[in-house]
Amino acid sequence: MANSDVLSDLVIAVSHGDRDAFQILYARTSPRFYGVALRLLRHRDRARAALKAAYLAIWNEARTLRPSLDAAPQGDDAPSDGPAAETLRDVIGDPLCWMVAHVRRTALDLAREQASDDGSVFEPFAAEEAADDPLASEVRSRELLELLGCLGQLSEERRRMVLLAYYDGWTRDALSVYFDAPVHGINSWLRRSVGEIDAVLQ
Repeated sequence: MANSDVLSDLVIAVSHGDRDAFQILYARTSPRFYGVALRLLRHRDRARAALKAAYLAIWNEARTLRPSLDAAPQGDDAPSDGPAAETLRDVIGDPLCWMVAHVRRTALDLAREQASDDGSVFEPFAAEEAADDPLASEVRSRELLELLGCLGQLSEERRRMVLLAYYDGWTRDALSVYFDAPVHGINSWLRRSVGEIDAVLQ
């Protein structure tokens, strides 16, 4: 997963219609976002469909950002006492959180639609198969294996949260969207989880 500054640069490029930047953005974020969709939809084909729809929405909304980002004059042409041009964060907040929200919203809409069609009960966050989860991959680095060993005492959800926060570098806002929980709750769970890991290591 790319860091926030890289994602911001890519989204800004996409707002100018840069298809190459969009392909890079997709390549760097879609594997993790597929996991978000799969956890909600419990079906690979539906998760892929949700991901496709979410990235189309991301492309379309990014194209609408350019007027806001270009609204105020910049550089030598900008008056010293004039308004500053809006930054990407002024418009959409954290870019990772913005993208996760698109994926999650699209997947939830599709899940509710499916539940309505077949009369089933909508149960988000119940993955169809553990092996489909990105964290369940058999291909792991030694660093990740060591970390997973230390995380063995945590619940699945809290283990995932710690990995996303400290291994993948997700922001608290993005975690809040991913887990559908307030930021202060995310911070509390992370502190508690880290404390439990420290206790195991000692």
